[in-house]
Amino acid sequence: MNAGTLMKSALVAVVLLALIGSGAAVNKLSSCCKTVSSQPISEPITGYMVQKASPPCVRAVIFQTEQGLFCSQVNAPWVRRKIVAFEKAKALATPSSTASLLSIITSTASPPSSSSPSL
Repeated sequence: MNAGTLMKSALVAVVLLALIGSGAAVNKLSSCCKTVSSQPISEPITGYMVQKASPPCVRAVIFQTEQGLFCSQVNAPWVRRKIVAFEKAKALATPSSTASLLSIITSTASPPSSSSPSL
C-alpha cells in the first residue's frame, strides 16, 4: 500500500467516525441519504454530488460544507441556485492540488451498486 492510498483510507475512516459521532441529524449523511431536507444550507458549500434513488437511499443532492455532508431535496428552489453559484465560483478559482472530500470518498468507496454512493 502506498502512502497516498493509506492517507485516503485514513481520511475515510476519520470521516466515518465523525459522522457516526455527530449524532442522528436527519439531513446529515450516514451511508447514503435516506431522508432529505428542504431547508437551505446557509454556509458555503465546498462540493456536492447527486445521489440517484436506490432503496433505501432516496434521490438527493449531497452538499459538502465545513460542517459536514448534508442531504438536500433535489427540487428545492434554493438547491439549483446553490449549485450554479458553486460551479461559477469553481470555474473562476485557480486550480488547486487538494482533492475535495467528496472526490476522495467516491474514489475510495466501493458502492453496492452504481446508482448510490456509499461511505
